[in-house]
Amino acid sequence: LVGVEDNISVDEKDAVFTRPDEAVQFVEETDVDSLAVAIGSAHGIYKGEPKLDFERLEKIDNKVDIPLVLHGASGIPEESIVKAVKLGINKINIDTEIRLAFRDAVRKVVTESDVYDPRKICGPARDAMKEVVKYKIGIFGSEGKA
Repeated sequence: LVGVEDNISVDEKDAVFTRPDEAVQFVEETDVDSLAVAIGSAHGIYKGEPKLDFERLEKIDNKVDIPLVLHGASGIPEESIVKAVKLGINKINIDTEIRLAFRDAVRKVVTESDVYDPRKICGPARDAMKEVVKYKIGIFGSEGKA
């Protein structure tokens, strides 16, 4: 997966997309409960607009019978997320968007007031993250589901 996570960086030229037949082999050999697929997403902040390989996703979903995971989904257009869910994605990771909401809320409190109490700084940050999560749950089609 392209991008940076936990100080590990993968360049675009080194990224490999999940091959449907290899996904089948991996699932059979490891008996995993879910499979994170590489279909064009990236960790971190996108430099351009991400382009998901929906044809690849559909082929993988047709070949394996376990939940599929989309890592690096922060910044992917909503219509692409909705389509990915329809084509088999069951879990979506949006850590960067949540972290950005936290950072932006902290920055706003610190720059627009003289607050120094961490509870008054972190409260709005927590609320901002909560709003992102609630909104994304709706986009993902997960509202009202356990």
